[in-house]
Amino acid sequence: MTVNSALPGAPDREQFDHSAVLGLVADVGGTHIRFGIAVGNPGSHALDVHCVRRYAVRAHESIAHAAQHYRSATPGVPAALSRAAVAVAGRVDRDQVQLTNSAWSFSASALSKSQQFDDLHVINDFEAVGHAVGALRAEDLNPIGSQRLSLPMTQGVCAIVGVGTGLGVGGVIANGGTFSVLATEGGHASFAPTSERAIELLRWLRKKYGRVSAERVLSGAGLANLYLALCEIEGVDKPELSAAEITTRATSGEDANCVEAVGLFSELLGSFAGDLALTLGAWQGVLISGAMLQHFDRATLERRVRSGFEYKGRFTPAMRVIPVETISHPHVELLGAARLLLNS
Repeated sequence: MTVNSALPGAPDREQFDHSAVLGLVADVGGTHIRFGIAVGNPGSHALDVHCVRRYAVRAHESIAHAAQHYRSATPGVPAALSRAAVAVAGRVDRDQVQLTNSAWSFSASALSKSQQFDDLHVINDFEAVGHAVGALRAEDLNPIGSQRLSLPMTQGVCAIVGVGTGLGVGGVIANGGTFSVLATEGGHASFAPTSERAIELLRWLRKKYGRVSAERVLSGAGLANLYLALCEIEGVDKPELSAAEITTRATSGEDANCVEAVGLFSELLGSFAGDLALTLGAWQGVLISGAMLQHFDRATLERRVRSGFEYKGRFTPAMRVIPVETISHPHVELLGAARLLLNS
């Protein structure tokens, strides 16, 4: 069923020029799937997403079922849509798509046939965020520190990190206004602790998982892991909490381990983002997305992300001048999918 009929930040704007419709756009995550209608004009580079709806993945048997429900139940959606771009939280292997944190899998060609698309693009969700970089404005970003990403980006490399059900990683290479987008599974790279507390955390995680990826720490489930680990390391008997419960208790200050879990999460996020910047040579900046970050204390987030980001030994001076910003655009994956349709 619909979680929100029209999501915050994206008014239910059914009145638009149907002659400018680019196609259907979708963002398929481990927990939710969002749909919208991309509207744009290639000549003016104007771009927007209308009729945004979000559904629980578990409420639908397949992406085709969810798409059909959206198209039939949403006022203003054109009956005939010949093009679509779908961003997925998982690897796209030719025709086959398997969601990393969901049981959903599908064939792109079968989806195209069932929805009668003449043109269907299926891309990794962080590849979609990469496509959105060219359409983001300064007001769509919130800086972590004093440095700002230069927009529009015309030259260089920008890295992208996203925390949610999983950990997404991507990048963008700009060359004279032309963008090349890197789709990766960098969230499954090994977790690399750089402090005694993080090393203790790694030991705890190894007992639970064996091999420990960055996603085991930097995700909703990762925040819950951090909290449990801190409690056990300190010998405190506490119940398991969800990421939402941890952030709520951290904000109120009622649980010191929740406060430290959020702070440590922020520091480890900064460290991972810094490693990515060094790996890709992302001197233009790093963008971080994830709705869960909106519930963190902003001062703590900024202080500890920058601390982790800049703690790079001989490269600390270089890291201090690299912009790091969080993405505040409410539907950046849909925007990226729309931009892909606009430019293809």
